[in-house]
Amino acid sequence: MRRHDPLRRKVEARYRERTGGSRTLWEESSAVLPMGVSGAAKFYEPYPVALAGGHGGRVTDVDGNEYVDFLMGAGSSLLGHCHPAVVAAVREQAGQLATVLAPTPQEARFAERLRDLMPYLERVRFANTGSEAVRTALRVARAATGRTRYAKFEGNFHGSDDYFLVSGGSRRVAGDPGRPMPVFDSAGVPDRIATEVLVLPYNDAQNAVSLISEHASELAAVVMEPVAFSTGGAVAADRDFARAVRRITDRHGIVLIFDEVVTCLRLGTGGAPGYLGVTPDLSCLGKAIGGGLPLSALGGRADIMEEVLGPDSVARGSRIFHSGTFTGNPLSLAAGTAVLDVLEAEPVLEHLDCLGGRLLSTLQEVLDSHRMGQMSGFGSIFQLHFTDAPPRNRREVLAGDHDLLTAVLLGLCAHGMLWPPVHPGVVAYGHTEADIDLLAAALDTVLGMVA
Repeated sequence: MRRHDPLRRKVEARYRERTGGSRTLWEESSAVLPMGVSGAAKFYEPYPVALAGGHGGRVTDVDGNEYVDFLMGAGSSLLGHCHPAVVAAVREQAGQLATVLAPTPQEARFAERLRDLMPYLERVRFANTGSEAVRTALRVARAATGRTRYAKFEGNFHGSDDYFLVSGGSRRVAGDPGRPMPVFDSAGVPDRIATEVLVLPYNDAQNAVSLISEHASELAAVVMEPVAFSTGGAVAADRDFARAVRRITDRHGIVLIFDEVVTCLRLGTGGAPGYLGVTPDLSCLGKAIGGGLPLSALGGRADIMEEVLGPDSVARGSRIFHSGTFTGNPLSLAAGTAVLDVLEAEPVLEHLDCLGGRLLSTLQEVLDSHRMGQMSGFGSIFQLHFTDAPPRNRREVLAGDHDLLTAVLLGLCAHGMLWPPVHPGVVAYGHTEADIDLLAAALDTVLGMVA
């Protein structure tokens, strides 16, 4: 018997008792959907809660149970569910124009507003998902530099493309901590990918700089998360580490790409340069900029973007392909515009930062009272770890007690806190201090069940 099996049985019994409708739906869905879901991130044992509605910081499942939602679409719902401004904007746009494979006025206006907030986004291209934005940013870097290899940091997650399913979410690691070796996160990825990616240690400036220097002549890009979100455990990059990466990439003409698919708008309207003091060459944005609808973007230096997408790029042979039926979709742009309007008019980020700081300190007090666990996070992003000290990278995250973490997070779901054992948590504008107190009380109850 595993050490935490008694706790798992207790929380799972309560979970199953209150989520019978979710279980029935999952069993029926399994006849047509593998694992009963349409994406791996939606599944967790024994079966996921199926949601029927939501408003503000709360959601309701198909059994009628209400939850305080700390998942928030993996951070997409910055304002909370069904914010009136977003709902009104989408409804109005749907009555005018929904989907066209043609330019619309919203594209340029929204791009200009993003550039006003993040001036380094001198040129912008819209896409649909974070994976698409990161994939295209790497293609931009390769075409602009004429190099093909790229570097990523161990534990950073950059989406579902083959080139990025390396040393992100795997429970295995290879190589020394200072010189990681590639480990595939998925079956079906060609073996040759391992030769095209250089894996770097996160939050280890000395070794990262050394590895980049060794392979500089081959590297088109270095891709990093300013805050390592899903598989990275909500661990922020150290400022000195980020600055060291910026200096070495500048020295060798390597394109520095920030993956801000989760952090954009959430940790300041100026993006990572505002809180790290480091400006990348390109950035990938997503989630919050779409107001809960599918929308992402990539952008950055005008010279790089024009080199591969500008009018003269065809003659130079440097033109990359990027297009899609739903890129710059008017509905998503309308929702995103509504989010920016609310950010300008109301103290959204001040509220998020206040709640996030209170959540981190309050939950750490609960953990300390039970003499177990560490909180990590930055701004409105947070995660729980059963480690001896707050982790600084993926290897330290993996050193924690994951069986206990999974059982505790399922226990929180069973007590009305939607923080499933899949993602870090986030707070949204729709949350309140009372929601933080409810989460703290639920965590105290679940930890009290640990033998």
